[in-house]
Amino acid sequence: MNCPECGKEINDNDVFCGWCGAEIINSTENTGDDEVAGEKSGRSLKLSKNKSGDKKKTLKIAVRVIAAVIAVVVITILIVYIVNTVKASAGRKIFDSVPLGRDIDIIESTTATAFISGESSAYGALNHIADYDYICESEKSVNVGGIEVPEWAVLLRKSGGDSVGEAVLYNFYVIGHNWMGSKTASNIETSVINFGDSLKSAERTLGLKAYTIVRESESNTSTYVYRYHYVDSESGNTIVKNFYIVVSDVDNQVKDVRDEQLDYLKLILQAE
Repeated sequence: MNCPECGKEINDNDVFCGWCGAEIINSTENTGDDEVAGEKSGRSLKLSKNKSGDKKKTLKIAVRVIAAVIAVVVITILIVYIVNTVKASAGRKIFDSVPLGRDIDIIESTTATAFISGESSAYGALNHIADYDYICESEKSVNVGGIEVPEWAVLLRKSGGDSVGEAVLYNFYVIGHNWMGSKTASNIETSVINFGDSLKSAERTLGLKAYTIVRESESNTSTYVYRYHYVDSESGNTIVKNFYIVVSDVDNQVKDVRDEQLDYLKLILQAE
């Protein structure tokens, strides 16, 4: 190498120039330090990237786990809803297919269901609260206010001779969780339902599910019974009511609306 001051040739390892005495700065050492610093910086950058990547992976796993849990909950709720709907629809399907004005043989043939004659429910409470000539009921039961009753029951009453003029559906499953029915913020005024409304519209306004339906051939009407309860703001007492909507079987429009306050001791299961 040459001295940067005088230009004379000197050894690569010289610290001072032998010709002019100038101090020689060894550039190769600086280059080495720069390389080491660069390597350290590179390693730090890689570690930073790795940590960032690990955090992203952990976040993705957490999101997937949460999504899986939510999916399981949703599926469980859906299954419960479907099972409950199937339970309720079994009795409703039989009830809807009963041809009123016909004798029991034709009704059994049409509904593909065997009815038992006489007040012969397997549950004494049902025999006590209702008069009927024929019955079919769910094999499974539900507890309503401490009383065991079938999840659903279809009762038939003769109107004269051998013809059946009235069919009643009890869906006790609806009030199985609470004999008082759904809880509302306050009393539901009968005026919220308008005469001429469709049943679907009336039920949407009411926000309740019928636990009893009575269909009569003589009047060509069906009476839907809903149960609810609320806490009276003045007395602080819990008020239990049945809400009745009478619908024409001809045009499915509301013909009458009424309600009734219930006494637990006397009317726990009474609907009619």
